[in-house]
Amino acid sequence: MVTKNGRVALITGANKGLGKEIGRQLGALGYTVVLTARDEQAGAAAAAELVAAGCDAHSVRLEVTNPDHIASVASYLEKTFDKLDVLVNNAGISLEWDGKPTSADKIRRTLEVNLIAPYAITEALVPLLSRSDDARVINHSSVLGSIGTAESTWEQIGGFMSVGYSTSKAGLDMLTLIQSKTLTGKGIAVAAAHPGWVKTDLGTQAAPMEVDEGASTVVQLATTARERFPHGQLCHKGERLPW
Repeated sequence: MVTKNGRVALITGANKGLGKEIGRQLGALGYTVVLTARDEQAGAAAAAELVAAGCDAHSVRLEVTNPDHIASVASYLEKTFDKLDVLVNNAGISLEWDGKPTSADKIRRTLEVNLIAPYAITEALVPLLSRSDDARVINHSSVLGSIGTAESTWEQIGGFMSVGYSTSKAGLDMLTLIQSKTLTGKGIAVAAAHPGWVKTDLGTQAAPMEVDEGASTVVQLATTARERFPHGQLCHKGERLPW
């Protein structure tokens, strides 16, 4: 059994892929990890897998666009742990990589999950994060939301850009910057992470990176010394990326 370090991390969209792997890596470092998932059984199965590996892992149901679910998660964390040290807004979707035309509905639904939900979840959990002596919020973003990268390397990445997904991640980057300024007075540090192109359901098996490597940027941000934390920045493997 891994020795617990007293810190609690909540990871959204964590029944598989990057979310579960982030939970696995943080759990191996002694964090108590709470995995959220839309499917309660899938979340419980993921937590059981981590427990079998020696982690202190728990699961809770969360549809990230459901206000009642968000309130229930906040209540669960308060009753069970009375604080939160790390929030990883990992849950995300892309509805436009299906070979069909982009539509206003696809864009709207993508923004709800990838941008509005992280805002709502963070706001709901600020009181619990404020009880930590080293609170961190890490928003899982993407280089595909980097306006600077799109402008300078369009010929290389233009084929991967989609209106809903890229706009949602660009918005998430701005949210990260704003939160890093507005939450600092509450002792909450905020940054965004680009995992890389990773072999997940979203990234497909064509991606060059394995899931464990893709999870490393978030884990680094969660565990790096407070004085070296890159407040309000978009990072990949310790390097700052352009907005």
